[in-house]
Amino acid sequence: MIVGYDARNIFRNSSRLGDYCRELVATIAQRHIGKGFQAMLYAPNMNGDYRTFFISNANVGTYKPKGKGMLASIVWHRFKLNPVLMDAKVKLYHGLNEELPYGIGRDIKTVITCYGLHAHKSTSFIDSIVWRHRMRYAFRASNIIVAVSDEVRDELVQAGVNEAKIRVIPMSADGTVGAAEADAYYAIYEQLVG
Repeated sequence: MIVGYDARNIFRNSSRLGDYCRELVATIAQRHIGKGFQAMLYAPNMNGDYRTFFISNANVGTYKPKGKGMLASIVWHRFKLNPVLMDAKVKLYHGLNEELPYGIGRDIKTVITCYGLHAHKSTSFIDSIVWRHRMRYAFRASNIIVAVSDEVRDELVQAGVNEAKIRVIPMSADGTVGAAEADAYYAIYEQLVG
């Protein structure tokens, strides 16, 4: 099983959220090494400090676009990632950043992890409009939405997200990921792609 991940938080985020994303992918990869699992991390920019985090994982690879500049990175991630995923035979894409590339292929199943809607309310007016548009698309297009708490699930339901798509996998207070959380995510992957 090849799973593609939105790795922007993995490589650029030094907060607890970034730690959680790194721990999640590393734990899933370690628990399924030698079982046909391959994690592909897709990010336009990869901070050198975090690239070494996955060196010991033989079943984790990285991919970034050719070309430079912020606009090229945004366009690649939002609109040009699909052909890359199809060429790599990715069967499932996990939006760790609460987003999905536009027009993600029908042959690719999708999961997003949602950390809560409250954090985005404090952004600028324009940013909040753009964020709402991207989130609405991700909520519609995703097969499964993982809420990191019951409170986040309730927020999503109140915002009109289809409750049948939501699964709750609690995030620990310190951002670490144990076997139970990793296995719960992997069970979702297996449910979607077998």
